[in-house]
Amino acid sequence: MAEREITELEQQPVSINVAFELLAKNTELSLGEYTLITQSQADIERYLALHLSTFSTVLYGAFSRKTIVSPLAGSIVDMLIVYREADVKNILPYRIFKTLSDYLIKQYPDVYVLENQSVLMLPVKDFHFKIRPAYAISGQIYMIPDEKFNDWAKYDITSYNEIFVKQNVRHKGQLIAIIRMIKSWNRVSGNLFNGYYLELLVTALLTPYQMTSYSETLCHLFNVALFEVVFQKHDPANMEFLVEGLNDVDELITAMLLLKKSYRLADEAIMFEKNGKTEKALDNWNKLFPHVFPTQIDILVGSAKSAGIKGADALRMMLNNGGVYETR
Repeated sequence: MAEREITELEQQPVSINVAFELLAKNTELSLGEYTLITQSQADIERYLALHLSTFSTVLYGAFSRKTIVSPLAGSIVDMLIVYREADVKNILPYRIFKTLSDYLIKQYPDVYVLENQSVLMLPVKDFHFKIRPAYAISGQIYMIPDEKFNDWAKYDITSYNEIFVKQNVRHKGQLIAIIRMIKSWNRVSGNLFNGYYLELLVTALLTPYQMTSYSETLCHLFNVALFEVVFQKHDPANMEFLVEGLNDVDELITAMLLLKKSYRLADEAIMFEKNGKTEKALDNWNKLFPHVFPTQIDILVGSAKSAGIKGADALRMMLNNGGVYETR
């Protein structure tokens, strides 16, 4: 690259848009994290094969949509233990669930049952498998335990996926990044919200919305979500199932205050950016995404890569930038 072009790039203000692009990239699962999940799935399959003659496992939900967030700490991976229909369809779900629970607890002592649900939580290092028994009736449609009755209920795992894919295409692939950002914000803010609920909420709120930038979109979401979190959402996989917005319903006031504060910080950050006060804008975004929002050096490295600057030129560019040694 020509010396003049490098000098011009050095003189440009730090790009907040580059920061959000880096944040979006940083929330993608790494190959190591992906491998950890699939290897752990295989370990569970190998163990259950000692006790079950015919079964398979399916990882669906955020893992299959790639809306699961890196780093994995605190993440939940949805898993179905899929039996052959002929083996279980005439057996009450609680019997299947009890047998499955007994097997898994012997091998994984930290397994626990969610209260009043036919759901097992199996901790694996930094994440949890959320496990349900099921049997397939066609394609991606399964029967899973109905929590209201001791019976099987239809669950179509493609229903929300199809909505999500359509909206992600309409938003030119940015919906997936926004969902991971919102999940990261939720995690660093105390993990008040249910992750699946956030996906449903964000997708619904952005359906009539035209995304222009990550910062404007996040600000919009914090604003309009304030009036939505008091409501449950119907699960598209089975409209009779309701998804709670909060991990603890007693935290409703805290959640609403968090959204209000987040909207104020985001709105203020956008005004700072428009007025050329980039440092103050970055400070606000760092308050919203503590410990995960890219540092100035991250942003400069990202800008250099985007511009095709490498080697000594990239090093000189960073050393010549007065804010390069700031850490946030």
